[in-house]
Amino acid sequence: MTSPTDRQPSQQEPTMAEHWRRSVRRSWATREVLLVAVLAVVFAFLYIQWVPVWSAAQVFGGQVGQEAVFGFWMAAGVLSAYIVRRPGAALVGETLAALAEILVGAPAGIPLLVTGIMQGLGAEIVFAARGYRDWRLSVLLVAGMVAAVVALPWNWFRLGYFELNPGYLVVLFVVRIVSGAVWAGLVPKVIGDLLAATGVLSGYAIGRDREQPRV
Repeated sequence: MTSPTDRQPSQQEPTMAEHWRRSVRRSWATREVLLVAVLAVVFAFLYIQWVPVWSAAQVFGGQVGQEAVFGFWMAAGVLSAYIVRRPGAALVGETLAALAEILVGAPAGIPLLVTGIMQGLGAEIVFAARGYRDWRLSVLLVAGMVAAVVALPWNWFRLGYFELNPGYLVVLFVVRIVSGAVWAGLVPKVIGDLLAATGVLSGYAIGRDREQPRV
């Protein structure tokens, strides 16, 4: 699942702060902005279609079932960041997806925007901690998990979960973490790699990194 170019080696590794400053100074290309926007719209549509899946999961597994599939609603930001590899991509991608859901009439309304911001922020924290240079599967899995944790208080407050038995909440927490890792970590990695393998992303960071000689 992880290629040698997912983590970009160099003879002299810059510090995290140095790499952050360099990344911020490089402005986004127009095609990167457009791609993140397109991904947001696509995932907004997919997110809305996921609501019946989430409802069905409740029928068969209660809150545990719901938490097991919840992680899919965090995939847009991670995939955006994995492809363009720019500071802010995860936050922007997830926030735009939530905004697009609202614009097409998602029943959750404005609170959904808060959810998107928190989910994107969770993933963004992980990528920033790795200096936006480490795109291995393990990093994406952690990004999905942290996104799930950061958004959890707000999600559970809205769903009324904090009134449940504390022991049951521990079970839900574990399921939420696994869901974030799979749906918001593994799935974006697979999608990004499959798209990059076709060559359609050759103009983006993920494509350029794949074209670098392997060492």
